[in-house]
Amino acid sequence: MIAQIELAMLAALKAAGDFGVLGYAWRTLETYPEEWDSYLKEKGDWKSPAAWAVFAGANAIRFTDLGNVRLEGAQFGLVVAAENLRNETATRHGGPAGAGEPGSYQLALDALAILSGRDLGLDIDQLVPRSLRLVRPFDALKERKVSMIALQFETAFEITTLPPEADLDAFKTLHLDWDVPAFGAGRAGPIDGDPDEPGVQLPAPAIGPGSADASDHLTLPQE
Repeated sequence: MIAQIELAMLAALKAAGDFGVLGYAWRTLETYPEEWDSYLKEKGDWKSPAAWAVFAGANAIRFTDLGNVRLEGAQFGLVVAAENLRNETATRHGGPAGAGEPGSYQLALDALAILSGRDLGLDIDQLVPRSLRLVRPFDALKERKVSMIALQFETAFEITTLPPEADLDAFKTLHLDWDVPAFGAGRAGPIDGDPDEPGVQLPAPAIGPGSADASDHLTLPQE
């Protein structure tokens, strides 16, 4: 579910940009890199407007009346970035009107409008915005005219526990694949599987190993 939420946040931003809701399209939408130097070395570069999503932990975990586990106050971060070669102010304020050069302020407010109060088509509580902060430049990006803002959202969701009678000694591996559900009509509009065809085309389901939007693989240690 954690990976699904990250990917669904990015999908909502992409849908809004692709359908002309924002007046610009996102050029980089990815999960937040754990180590920026390695990320830039492997990727080569990233393009603005950009956004990275990340899970930042949960404030509390409790059992439900049905014996499931509920993550309360699950925190998800979104970092938006704008780059503008004009000057430093333009990285925050954007370029001239109609230039299609959004600044970091607009990116942050648009992301708030798109994601706040949404459940992203998943079995989670609606995303509640909690904070918005300017990200100080760090070494990997100091040579570029970039402005970054971090947004924090909070939600809650449940996971199903294994029944007490489950034979864990025979349980060695678990692999789960998820396809992020298509978004229906809303603020960001529906996802279109084929933008070149008239109307909205539902994306064809991915089939086969490695085709899932998100996956988890767990191997338990064996004595």
